[in-house]
Amino acid sequence: MDKWDERFLELTKLVASWSKDNSTKVGAVIVDNKNRIVSLGYNGLPRGINREEFFTASRTKKLRSFIHAEENAILFARGNTEGHSIYIWPFLSCAKCSSLIIQAGIKRIVTPDATGPERWAEEFITSKELLKEAGVAVLAV
Repeated sequence: MDKWDERFLELTKLVASWSKDNSTKVGAVIVDNKNRIVSLGYNGLPRGINREEFFTASRTKKLRSFIHAEENAILFARGNTEGHSIYIWPFLSCAKCSSLIIQAGIKRIVTPDATGPERWAEEFITSKELLKEAGVAVLAV
């Protein structure tokens, strides 16, 4: 890990803290090959949805309603993300977000934890399979 990776992971941790999710705060920062920030995102409800019931709802309802940090970062990117890096805090992306990362042409993921919580172990196995086959490098620091 170089100084840029350290800096961008710290920024990603800060972005994650902006999430209103009480249980898991996730952040994502997309950076081009010249170390310029292209986009960022954190997990949360869609724009304009602020009802408390979504934060206190069953885990299933909350997971179905929230937009993941990686999704937000990709949605907010103003241009092509082909060949870029994405920094993710605090752990690797779920399989759906990994698929979006692949589709967006992002070629490198940096995260402090590539295994994630035990309850999502199967999800992370699928993510790693997808990313490996697509040639996306995963750096767990």
